[in-house]
Amino acid sequence: MIFTVRPVRDGEWDAAGRVYTLALPHDPFSGADFRKRDAEQRGWGYTTATLVALDPDGEVVGVASYSQNPGAYHPRRYTLEVAVHPERQGQGIGRALWDALHADLTRHGAEAARVLAREDHPVAPGFLTRRGFTGDKRYFTSSLDLTAFDEAPYRALEDRLGARGVGVRSLTELRAAGTPDLAARLHALMSDVRGDVPRAEPATPLSREVFEEAVLNDPGLLPDAYLVAEHDGRWIGQTNLFRSEASPDLLTGLTGVTREWRGQGVATLLKLRAIRAGRALGGTLIRTDNASDNAPMLAVNDRLGFVRDPASVSYVWRR
Repeated sequence: MIFTVRPVRDGEWDAAGRVYTLALPHDPFSGADFRKRDAEQRGWGYTTATLVALDPDGEVVGVASYSQNPGAYHPRRYTLEVAVHPERQGQGIGRALWDALHADLTRHGAEAARVLAREDHPVAPGFLTRRGFTGDKRYFTSSLDLTAFDEAPYRALEDRLGARGVGVRSLTELRAAGTPDLAARLHALMSDVRGDVPRAEPATPLSREVFEEAVLNDPGLLPDAYLVAEHDGRWIGQTNLFRSEASPDLLTGLTGVTREWRGQGVATLLKLRAIRAGRALGGTLIRTDNASDNAPMLAVNDRLGFVRDPASVSYVWRR
């Protein structure tokens, strides 16, 4: 069967999102998510494209994209996604999508590209290896059932940190209080705590423009669950939750604590308050992901009862 691969058109974003989510239900991504990222990337001057594979009847049966990571930016390095409808796998659609991606990456002078694949996927690891990808860094996606979570064991931690003057306020509360220079302070806090987060590519500064567009103005951001830990007027940690129309699950953004406050329970306190906020918002499941070498955060999540999925491997292609 001959498949047509070309850039997505305006009426095909939702179909692309459905195929992606059917193929990768552990990592749902809606048409609106694809469209938003495409608009952001172009607005920031990055190189990006979303491609679809269509069968002879014009049905979207596969989707692929390349984009650039603003938090680990390099002008010749890309992040990829490739997904084929589960009922249409094994028909050459993935090969056609990769051929189109490869041609575009070559045309743009790419030196490297990364894609995540679950290590238990029946097709992806072999597909990628045969095309010259090499797996290196591993990540765990973990989930917590909010309906079964017991807060009681953590009350002593809350009391202990509270006695030391550590408090937690939400973005909703900070806005209502008229916090001066709020966006600038939130950007500075995120810039501080994200630098040591393990990742496959070196971290680069996240500009104020990107932070405001991609985080503060994200329509999926939950202001009641964007939480800041503070002590004596200084902000010492943060976490945040998002929701996508692709899934009812609550998704964790970045949880981080300033260096001088690490190892003192602040990350656990922030996670606990995020769990509480998620429940108040009607959430039943929180999902998060961490690099396998981020031992401190994995330990926090494990203690709270997050259950790990099979690991995802970051595969890299180098020209």
